Amino acid sequence: MSLVKNILLIISFFYVTTAALACKPSEHFYAHFPEWADRLEGGEAARLASWAVEMKKYPNHQIFVLVGFKDVGQQTEDLAERRAQWVKSFLVGMGEDSNRIVFGGAEKYHSDPYSGVTPSTLMIEFGPGCPNGCCTADGEPTIKPVEPSNR
Repeated sequence: MSLVKNILLIISFFYVTTAALACKPSEHFYAHFPEWADRLEGGEAARLASWAVEMKKYPNHQIFVLVGFKDVGQQTEDLAERRAQWVKSFLVGMGEDSNRIVFGGAEKYHSDPYSGVTPSTLMIEFGPGCPNGCCTADGEPTIKPVEPSNR
């Protein structure tokens, strides 16, 4: 199983145990780096800052998962990791807890004209805890985990 699929499986498990299956409180951001660069340029950094400020609407910042993309023979895992480190430092500078920001590795890039993802993209998946749109007014997940039966 690929690294991104493993990360998404972990995130999915987390949300299945805390929220309704039809409810997906996660938010994502695609940071587009210049080819071979490990830092965002002005306009893209401003776009990331705007998104990070928007995520402040969630009072409980559970996790940020950073996933890079690489082209075989071109973009490398090391470059994806440097990009993730830059984004992590950026988010920490915006007030996020560094312990809640993890690098999920670099996934092999597959061309998809609909996603806008390129080998120079870093995906940020943000998982807010309750309260969010998938929680009750009391701040509880809309679906409780099912306890195994003792038959």
